[in-house]
This record gives sequence, C-alpha cells and structure tokens, in this order.
Amino acid sequence: MKHGGGNVLKKRQGGVVDVSPDVLTAREAAKYLRLALPTFYRYMWEGKIPSSKIGGRYRFKKSLLDKWLGKAPEGEAVSGRNKLVGTVSAIKRDKIMAQINLDVGEHKITAVITRDALDALGLKVGDKAVALIKATEVMVIKER
Repeated sequence: MKHGGGNVLKKRQGGVVDVSPDVLTAREAAKYLRLALPTFYRYMWEGKIPSSKIGGRYRFKKSLLDKWLGKAPEGEAVSGRNKLVGTVSAIKRDKIMAQINLDVGEHKITAVITRDALDALGLKVGDKAVALIKATEVMVIKER
C-alpha cells in the first residue's frame, strides 16, 4: 500500500507499519547489493555493511548502501561548474514547446524545453531553478 510522502505501508501482525522506501530489510538489502544472504549477514556482523536496529530488527538505508558500493549520491554526479542557479523571469508556452528565461546574476539564460517537461517541473515566474549545461550543447556568447 502507498501512503503520502512516498512511504509504503506494510501489513504486519498487530497492525500496519509505515516504512520509508529508502529503508530495506536484510533480505531486500542483500538482493539490492546482489549478495547471497549468508554473505550479506557476515559482512554486516563484521561491520562492513552499515545497519541500524529498528523495532529489534536490522534495517538498511539505501543511501548508505549506495555509499558502501561507491556510488555517488543522486545529483552529485554533475559538476557544480555545470550548474547555474537563477530565478525564472519569463515563460512562453505553446502547445508543444516552452521557452524559459532564467536570470543568473547579471546574465540571462534561455532554454527551450517541451511543454510536458514544463508542466512536470511545475515552473512559475519567480521560482528558483537550475540551468544544467551539457558539454554536447553549443552556446553562443557575445562579449559586451
């Protein structure tokens, strides 16, 4: 069962328990790490895998397991120099495409995205947004 906030309600004896999707049982964590359950437990008991006890049972945060695997946390795989934070100053939309103007300090960035993407982002004039610059794109700059 789904519950507000992305949490999952699991039926347990004696009631329903609210469980975060980032918190895994030992069996779920072993499967996530692609380890046999006995190997997983051995690593856990040796202190190699981060765990906590909740209600007398071991639980594992997915984000800590990702760190143990050496995965970069979401959003950190992109260099800070490729992100420009600004304020949405104008939005032009038609049936298929949308143009977003972003004020970044004294500079203005214009991006063209699909209307579906605009709707999914829920952007409005005045919102803070991030322009992500991809190396495969070309920008034209005229010196002032």
